[in-house]
Amino acid sequence: MSEAPVQAGQEESFPRQQEGRSLREQTVRRDDFPAFYRAQKKHLTAFLAYLGADLHDADDLAHDCLLKLLPHLWRSIEFPHAYLRTVAFHAYLRQGERTREVPMDQLPVLPGGLDPVRCVELSEMTARIREAVAQLPSGERTVMAFVLSDADAGEIAVALNVELGTVYTRVSRARARLKVALGWAEGEEDA
Repeated sequence: MSEAPVQAGQEESFPRQQEGRSLREQTVRRDDFPAFYRAQKKHLTAFLAYLGADLHDADDLAHDCLLKLLPHLWRSIEFPHAYLRTVAFHAYLRQGERTREVPMDQLPVLPGGLDPVRCVELSEMTARIREAVAQLPSGERTVMAFVLSDADAGEIAVALNVELGTVYTRVSRARARLKVALGWAEGEEDA
């Protein structure tokens, strides 16, 4: 795992929180769970969306997974980012196993509520990438969701219970397919 263990009261890195700094350089107080929640909610929602969840379901799952970490558990987990992604991945798989009602009409966004679509705010390029990732075969889509959420290959292998070589192969194949789908293959102009 790329994360280093952190004790309560120490600082730790949090993805996509501070502009202009790499994900590994960004820090927040380890004992500040609300800051961790705010920083991770968008990131985890995006991860679940890359796995294939619609944004409303991804938002709900991200919230549920973060609740499992509540401050008392969050302080005792050595690698909270890896734990959170793994919990989210398994929650996503369980959600797919359940039979769900599918609304026939578009559900309204209630006044005063947070619209997860606005929370994630996809740029045009991110939306194109998300659409391209959604077209990948399941195994490749899953590893790319982890890669896009800054998981390292070792973490992905553990979470998916596969060999490290399998992770590298799936990432390589997924990247090749994405280059073609996005028009970035050799000899083609950038879109």
